[in-house]
Amino acid sequence: MDPATHALVSLALARGFFPRRSWILVVGVVLAGTLADLDLLTLLLGPDAYLTGRFTVTHSLIGTVVVIALAAAFVKRIEPRHGPPQKASPTPASVGTILLATSLAAALHLLLDLATASGVAVLWPFRQTRFAWDLLPSIDPYILALLLAGILLPELFSLVGSEIGAKEKVPRGCNGAIVALALTCLYVGVRVTLHGSAAAQLDAHAYRGESAHKVAAFPDTLSLVGWHGVVETTTQICMVEVPATQSMRFDAESAACVHKPEESPLLTNAQATDATRKFLQVARFPKASVGSRPDGSEVVLRDMRDAAQNETRYALAARILLDSAGQVTSQTIVWASNVRLR
Repeated sequence: MDPATHALVSLALARGFFPRRSWILVVGVVLAGTLADLDLLTLLLGPDAYLTGRFTVTHSLIGTVVVIALAAAFVKRIEPRHGPPQKASPTPASVGTILLATSLAAALHLLLDLATASGVAVLWPFRQTRFAWDLLPSIDPYILALLLAGILLPELFSLVGSEIGAKEKVPRGCNGAIVALALTCLYVGVRVTLHGSAAAQLDAHAYRGESAHKVAAFPDTLSLVGWHGVVETTTQICMVEVPATQSMRFDAESAACVHKPEESPLLTNAQATDATRKFLQVARFPKASVGSRPDGSEVVLRDMRDAAQNETRYALAARILLDSAGQVTSQTIVWASNVRLR
């Protein structure tokens, strides 16, 4: 999920459930809900660092505990020193309240990222497996709209109320934030149902005469009922648009399928490299392409999930170069847009 959504969720959490606390606690909650995305800085270090760093260290359970500790320490360190002394000022939060607020924000960050298709290494460093629920797009305009409405509309109503002299019975923005969070939860619940229906339709059909061994339905950014399906069979990987409702016809024959390459010494040597092993820990539907070069061969591995979701900016690939004898001469993780083999 994008950092803006995480920040808005954290702000809504602070305003809805900790409305009478100081602004320092609010800042601490937003920090707890966004610090994990510091791993986006791995983009500056290149594709290899992005592959191993994004959604791993800071998004693991251990990393989440560290994020909570840092955010709570920030609040506890700053609040007593800069809290306003006036009688009507918010009461400084206790350690328990600080830990509860920052823990909720950090946990929501982790849950939202798990709900996307990106994959999160929750058990890092003990296990590199990435978990993904495939429910939400990386940037969900509906969630953003709900959160912005829940945060901004109360401010507008407050301005109108102040003009007519109306008194607020509850802290400003509290009810709006709670409603926004509740509607977001309801929306995610709808996505869960639609995802299950789309995946079931993918699994129930044959593709070019072969039954599905592995299927996944990935969310569309705008459409709730249109999902991007990827199906792996014995010899091919297929991409197809699948509806999430039975009322819409699903045509399995419209799938675009690519054949997996046959086993060969070149492919075996390429698969034994460290770059390939790292890539396969992340890729959901890996597809290898083998091509020739003037001085040898080239093997490129891509994740068909990226193609299904039309991901071009941050899509990764493993590129293995081999000499004329089939021995590996180079192995790198690269941006998929920079390789020629398709």
